[in-house]
Amino acid sequence: MAQRLITLALVWVVVLGSWFSVVSLAAPTKEQRTEINLIRKDLLKAGNLYSQGKFKESGRLIGEIQGRVEKLATTKDPVVLRLMAGTITGLKKAHALLEIEGVELPALKIPSATDSPPTPPKPTDGKVSFVKHVAPILVSKCGRCHVNTAKGMFSMANFETLMKGTPEGVVIFPKDADGSRIIEVIESGDMPRGGLKVAPEEMSLLKKWINEGAIYDAESKQTNLATLAPNTKVGELAKVEVMQATGKETVSFSADIAPVLVRNCVNCHGLARRPSGRFDLNSFQALLRGGQSGPPVLPGKPADSLLVKKLKGTGGGQQMPLQKPPLPTPVIAKIEKWIAEGAKFDGPDPGQAMSQVAALARAKMGSHEELSADRAKLAQQNWRLSMSNVQSAQVESKNFLLIGNIGPGRLEELAGKAEAVAIKVGGMLNAPAGKPLIKGRMTLYFFQQRYDYSEFGSMVEKREIPKSWRGHWRYNVVDAYAVMVPPRSDEYSVDALIAQQLGSAYVASLGKVPNWFSEGIGRVMATRTAKEDARSLKWDKQLPAILAGTERPDAFLEGKVPPEDGNLLAYGFLKYLMRDSKKFSRFLGQVSGGGKFSDAFSTIYQGSPDQVVAVWAKNAKKSKR
Repeated sequence: MAQRLITLALVWVVVLGSWFSVVSLAAPTKEQRTEINLIRKDLLKAGNLYSQGKFKESGRLIGEIQGRVEKLATTKDPVVLRLMAGTITGLKKAHALLEIEGVELPALKIPSATDSPPTPPKPTDGKVSFVKHVAPILVSKCGRCHVNTAKGMFSMANFETLMKGTPEGVVIFPKDADGSRIIEVIESGDMPRGGLKVAPEEMSLLKKWINEGAIYDAESKQTNLATLAPNTKVGELAKVEVMQATGKETVSFSADIAPVLVRNCVNCHGLARRPSGRFDLNSFQALLRGGQSGPPVLPGKPADSLLVKKLKGTGGGQQMPLQKPPLPTPVIAKIEKWIAEGAKFDGPDPGQAMSQVAALARAKMGSHEELSADRAKLAQQNWRLSMSNVQSAQVESKNFLLIGNIGPGRLEELAGKAEAVAIKVGGMLNAPAGKPLIKGRMTLYFFQQRYDYSEFGSMVEKREIPKSWRGHWRYNVVDAYAVMVPPRSDEYSVDALIAQQLGSAYVASLGKVPNWFSEGIGRVMATRTAKEDARSLKWDKQLPAILAGTERPDAFLEGKVPPEDGNLLAYGFLKYLMRDSKKFSRFLGQVSGGGKFSDAFSTIYQGSPDQVVAVWAKNAKKSKR
């Protein structure tokens, strides 16, 4: 919080310094001057809101200020633009800070005094001018971090602060360019960051100016550098977009890079409430966005990428990861190779948690036993979370890990039933013979009481379980489980209950299929496994009334009906689809072979799901008349 306030204070110093230094240049209208004063006050309010952590409120005010500034700027009056130079600088900084906090703002559309600032001219009298040559270089290449703010406690807001240097010492030694820290960090590639570069001719001017004595040729050493170079734009940081992998890359982000970042970096740059350096590694998108120093990854340019520099210890400050041994050279080389190949993403969702991206890749690439071991650990974590004071028994079978509070003998019995049901379900759905029904053992949680089942839903899944449910399933590659309350008598069939969960989870494991499809198949498997099951018979009795009372029968495809009603409609629709077993088998074969669900459905059933639902619903209603 203190650092944030310091940052905002420095931004405001830039705003005030620029305003007072140009006020004498010309006389804008009274209305313009009044509006500029009001804007300055509102910018301060926005900074105060930001410092209080009220990022959305600050963003709304900044957006309003931006509109007012853009309106003033439409005059293209150079005096008005110079008068607002500090305010515009503050707006740019506010954009950068708020973007890091996830607040989106429209792009700034403010012209500078000239839209195409020229390159610093060559000295005409043999000597380098600070105002004409050096200030424009510093503003354009260092302005974002050291003119507009004082990142790293180093300010270039004016000549006086520039020559003062950092808390560690001065950065410019007159007549000794090679010994000056500012030259050293530029030549090493540490600065500037965010994809900006100091061109060779610019470096020559800087060195020449220092070697000539670092002479200042303006009136006041407190004049803001942005005012000395009013026609110079502050260099924009590179913006890196997510690029999907093509499959031709030799390094996989999900399998090779994400696990390294999760193990070594996420604790400081993701899990913390305020990530270090505002650099968040919680997702791939956040990685590309970067923090205070801009994007740490420049696709195709590993040597220029700050991530590589920090890992190698050449990026200024402390080598990363902090307070850990440096990463092995082969690991860094793999990161460099990934960046050289375009820093592409090969996971399901660039906004997904980095830990999930890594876990999914491990699950897909791991063996049956490796995935089983990982799921067993997750099962123990889930049990402790939902039933921390309840002792559990555990039984492992070919396809399943059973865990519950119903006693080891009952679990052994249910393990045998589950394996027998798995054979039946696999046969009905044409699962490959000789392989586990689902790669990696599926966890089956069995709870003695309905209350325990509800606690699992509340603590592990953060939701309320519908009262009519006696079991449900989850599948996401990393984990696969079913949660059930076995019957105490003949109130319903435990075989049907298990078949329902296995059928749904198996189909979900084949590829990207909609939830209604998996749920519907699970219920069909239940009815086919135990035809006299009380729960299944109840579904058949309830379905006609639900179908008749639904205005749009296909609404369940989009989840726009109550969950239980939607699941029953899906059950009825899947029974209709599965009447033609050969056609249904061809459809599952296309989906399991990597085909897109919607394309495979249209090919096999000659229509989209909503079109086929309309036919099913019409026929179902006719048959009940």
